[in-house]
Amino acid sequence: MKILGGKYKRKNLIVPLDVRPVSVMVKKSCFDILREEIEGKKVLDLFAGSGSLGLESLSRGAKEATFIDSEKKSIAVIKKNILSLGLQEDTKVILKDSFSAVQDLFVYKESFDLIFLDPPYHGGMVTKALQALKEYDILTRSGYIIAFCYEKDDYIEEKDKFFLILKRKHGKTLNLIYQKR
Repeated sequence: MKILGGKYKRKNLIVPLDVRPVSVMVKKSCFDILREEIEGKKVLDLFAGSGSLGLESLSRGAKEATFIDSEKKSIAVIKKNILSLGLQEDTKVILKDSFSAVQDLFVYKESFDLIFLDPPYHGGMVTKALQALKEYDILTRSGYIIAFCYEKDDYIEEKDKFFLILKRKHGKTLNLIYQKR
């Protein structure tokens, strides 16, 4: 996998063997949509896997990124990717269950302009993550939640604080973008 645009364009990223990264086509489409919304923003990459979404954001001008994953091997890969790009000062890496981490970030009064959700497909993980973000609001007023899920997974059109502003289908993947009400 490679960074697709920005300062680190074409730089290689390591991906853990059992992680399903967002496809190049889906990632390119997503970042084409977000083009104007990335510069200077604070990013959260939940269910980070390889960290490719947060690292792509940093390459395109985000000011900092936090990566959260519950797997030690994913955290090790994320750290290697960060080191290879020299982004240690602009990043935070947390080994923790994403739902617990959201609660902790809320307690520490952290907030983010862009929150990426790319959980394992199936099992309604996007819906569960949106419920956690509703309860523990860490999205800035003008922020976006960018989610990826399998086309047949359950997802929410509206969830009290959030509403779906864009839905794109790419093969069997849905890219969902939410904004605060």
